[in-house]
Amino acid sequence: MAKAIPTNLITGFLGSGKTTAILHLLANKPENETWGVLVNEFGEVGIDGAMMSGKGAVVREVPGGCMCCVAGLPMQIGLNMLIARSKPDRILIEPTGLGHPEQILNTLTGEYYDEALDLRASICLIDPRQLSDSRYLENDNFRDQAQLSDVLVANKTDQCSEEHRQLFEDYSRQFEQQKATGWVQQGELNKDWLNLPRFKRQAHNKSAHSHHHSMPETAPLTLPEGETFVRRENKGQGHFSCGWLFDEQTVFSFDRLFQLFNGIPADRLKAVIRTDQGLKGFNAQNGVVSIIELDQLDGSRIEIIDKELPPWSELESLLLSAVV
Repeated sequence: MAKAIPTNLITGFLGSGKTTAILHLLANKPENETWGVLVNEFGEVGIDGAMMSGKGAVVREVPGGCMCCVAGLPMQIGLNMLIARSKPDRILIEPTGLGHPEQILNTLTGEYYDEALDLRASICLIDPRQLSDSRYLENDNFRDQAQLSDVLVANKTDQCSEEHRQLFEDYSRQFEQQKATGWVQQGELNKDWLNLPRFKRQAHNKSAHSHHHSMPETAPLTLPEGETFVRRENKGQGHFSCGWLFDEQTVFSFDRLFQLFNGIPADRLKAVIRTDQGLKGFNAQNGVVSIIELDQLDGSRIEIIDKELPPWSELESLLLSAVV
């Protein structure tokens, strides 16, 4: 390639606001540039790619696991196709919130991509309220997402107190190699952070993701012939997920869905839905729901992730009762 493509890794644990941050970056990118986004999700259905479609980028998804497993082969396939088909001016990579970034960084800086990619600052988003919870502070993936980043950003600060700000400032000072830091809300990242240099850093726990999972096919999930929806489940890293894909003819009641999603206290709930009030994106965490307008949608998708195993069949019945 004549010129290496500037590339950034956007990390953060479940609910930190990675997708919202990428949407903000896409909304503020140079108009004459084509950006590519590689999205990896823990669930099988794939929601983030649908949220980004039509938002000024070419999107490629790697659903159903984590990029860092199986030597990053699913990520490499997705990344190669993204580069070949769209020839982007910049690439943003969003791993699953349950993923460990070390293998991804090693792959991106390896010999195969040495001349193709110009890996710049890795940005990690943190919800400062999580810093008061030992379950996050003791989680190897959470710790190394922050450790291996070059820019550490406190997000969702409109929901934080002064105590949370102090927690974030204390946390960010612990790292031996100085990081740039930010205090933002609604994922409003400073696009200048993308061009900061990347530094080689050591993970706290190198064996955190040295395991191997079976990975999905790279082909997108499709509906079986004659069916109006399909359901897929996944588990790993101490979490369970379930996703549903509905056909394009299925329309949901916006009011019923909003009420339903508000009552599901999951670690993460995302959905892109064809409703009787238009195409909507739902993003919920612990029962708090936010909504965005969508430009296009090929089929409705819902995904729920939680540390406890929810009653999937009961939730499916409630979803079906919300169909118009």
